[in-house]
Amino acid sequence: MFSFVTHFFKSCFHRVSESSYKSVTFKQSVNILEYAILKSKGVYLSNFTLFHYDNALIIDLLIFLPHHGLYFGEKISWTAAQLKGAKVESSTKKSSTTHLKIIQAALHQKLEDVLSFDSTPIERFFWMENLYESDFDKLDTSFHRLLSKERLIFADNDIKIIQEKLFSLSSYQKKSYSKLKILGSLQAHSLLLPSKNNPFGAFLSAQQQAFLNAPIVDKSITILSGDFATGKSTVLIRKVLHSLLHNDIKVAIITPTVLSGELLRKELIAICEFSAITLNYSRIQFLSPPIPEKTITLNTLSKDISLIVYDDLDTTNALFMNSLNKELQRQMVIISTSNSAYDEHSHHLTQVYRIPIIKTIHCTESNEELSTLLTEIRKIIQTRPSSLMLILLESDEEIARYKKAIDEHLHIESSVITTAFSLQYQNIDSITLSKPLNVLGICVDYCFVINIDVESKEYKIALSRSSKNITLISSAILTSSIL
Repeated sequence: MFSFVTHFFKSCFHRVSESSYKSVTFKQSVNILEYAILKSKGVYLSNFTLFHYDNALIIDLLIFLPHHGLYFGEKISWTAAQLKGAKVESSTKKSSTTHLKIIQAALHQKLEDVLSFDSTPIERFFWMENLYESDFDKLDTSFHRLLSKERLIFADNDIKIIQEKLFSLSSYQKKSYSKLKILGSLQAHSLLLPSKNNPFGAFLSAQQQAFLNAPIVDKSITILSGDFATGKSTVLIRKVLHSLLHNDIKVAIITPTVLSGELLRKELIAICEFSAITLNYSRIQFLSPPIPEKTITLNTLSKDISLIVYDDLDTTNALFMNSLNKELQRQMVIISTSNSAYDEHSHHLTQVYRIPIIKTIHCTESNEELSTLLTEIRKIIQTRPSSLMLILLESDEEIARYKKAIDEHLHIESSVITTAFSLQYQNIDSITLSKPLNVLGICVDYCFVINIDVESKEYKIALSRSSKNITLISSAILTSSIL
C-alpha cells in the first residue's frame, strides 16, 4: 500500500526572484516547496537521475541547502478521500523496506567515489502534495507510526513552516557546503574535468549547459558553433555521454583526423572515470576521413547508429563530407563548427577559454626564420629542458626541410604529425612538427608558427588550440591578431 512514485523527466536548475511567486503563471510552474528552497538560496532538483557505475537511480526530489547539506524526498500523492478508513503497514518485501536506505547509501557512495571522502549530511523527507496536515492527524494511528510527522511536508504548509522542518532535520553550519563539490559530484559527468585552478572540476557555462540540456530532434541537424577555444569539443563529448546515459542508442563520432578522435575518446574515458560511471564503449564508433581518393558510405558505419556527431566540421575533408552526406538521410545529427549558424536547432558559444601568450618575431630577410627558430628552441632547452614544443608550417616540403635542420643542429630526432598520426602507435616527442589542421586539440608548452597567414583558418587554430605560449616567426609583417 505504501509505494513511491518516480517520474522519468530531466532534472534542471531553477533561478527565480522572490516577487515572481506572486503571479498566477509562476505559481503554476513552481510549487511552494520549490519556492521555499529558492528563498533559502538552495537548489531544487526534480526527478533527478543519479548515475553510478552501471546503475541509474531516479530520485523524486533532491534538495541542496548551503548551510545544511543534502535532502532527498519522496513525493506522495495520497488524498484524504483515498485514505479514509484505511490502515498502512510496512511491506514485508525487503526491496520495499530498504528503498530509502538504498537511495541514501547511493548518494553517500557517489560522493565518496568522486571526492574520496564523504562528510555531507543527507536527510530524507516526504512531500504530501495533496494531503493537509489536519487530514493526516485524522488518519489511523498506523500512518503516524510509519511516517514521522517531522519529516512530512504537507500541502497546506507555508514557506516558513517548510523551511523550519527542513532546517530542523540537519544542524546549521556557519561555513556553507560547496555546491560544486556536492551537486557537482552527483552530476560529475557534466562537469569540466579537474584542473590546477579547479581541483574539483567546474560547472559548464550557461551556454554550454543550454546545449547539453537541449533535445536532439530526429531527422534534423543540431548545430553547435563558436570561435576556436570556446569549448565546443569539450561540451560536444559531454553531449554524447549525456545521450548514451539517457538513451539506448549507438553513436558515431566523426573527427578531422585520427588524432583528434583519439583525444576525444581519451576525454570521454577521463570523464567516466572521474564521474564513477561505467559506459559500454562498444556503443560508440569513432571515424576520421580516409585518404582523399577514397569515399565513404553507410557501410562504413554500424547499421544501428542513431546519432552522428561531426566535430570541427569546417576542417574536414570536403570529399569525405560530400560522400557521407549523400548516404545519410535518417539519423539525428550534431555538428560542431567555427562558422556561426542560427536556426531553431543552433547553439552559439562566445566565451573563450584559452588565450595564449603571443610573441611575434619579424624577420627582415628571407630564410631567416629557420635560424631564428633554432635560437628560440635552444633558449627553451637550456631553461626548461622537459618542455614540449610544436612547430607549425604550411607545407609538407617545409616540414621536411625544417626537420632535417633541427635534427642536425640540435642532435635530436624530432617527429612529424600527419593526418594518420595515432597515439596508439606513436608518441608526441619533445619537438614535433606539423601542419595546423593535423594537431586539433593538442596543447603543448611552446608552439612556433612559421610564415602562416594571420587571416587564415590555420592561424586561428594554431593560436587557440596548440599552446600556452606561441611565437609567431615570419618574414611578412603581421598586422593583426585573431585573438
